[in-house]
Amino acid sequence: MITIYRVISYFLLFVSFFLILGVLGFLLIALSNPALLLSVFVAAAVVLYSFSSFKFLRKGIDRQQVMKKRTKDFIKVNAYVALFFATMNVTQSIAIIMEPNLLKDAINQVSAIQKQDMGMSEERFLSIINQLVWGILIYGVALLAHVLISFKLLKLYSDKFTENPDV
Repeated sequence: MITIYRVISYFLLFVSFFLILGVLGFLLIALSNPALLLSVFVAAAVVLYSFSSFKFLRKGIDRQQVMKKRTKDFIKVNAYVALFFATMNVTQSIAIIMEPNLLKDAINQVSAIQKQDMGMSEERFLSIINQLVWGILIYGVALLAHVLISFKLLKLYSDKFTENPDV
């Protein structure tokens, strides 16, 4: 279980570096459009979860170091948000994969509104979006599995968290 957790942790860490760029970019936009703030905060919580759970893996599990109890609480709070995020990604990806006409209709509606040439064929654009949907599905499943394993490991290694880690 630790090996799977470790592999998924590195994968999530890799994706988190790209999510950080999105969070930082959309944060400025979200400040002028408050409707986007929730999405930015959810993505930021997923990034924070990825980094804090990786810290738990490296310090608490690998090095057997004692950590602050609030680190455990921080991981758990962000894990719940990540669980929501992963569930949404998985369900939306499955919905698009199961009903590809929804995506095609949405692209047709957007292109009709914009009345611009996309610069590529519709088939090519659909292929790229389809690959992106599969990538989001894989990421969502990995994040979901990671969060569930994290909850088990946090319980298993609960002795690694204390109010005063200097003792």
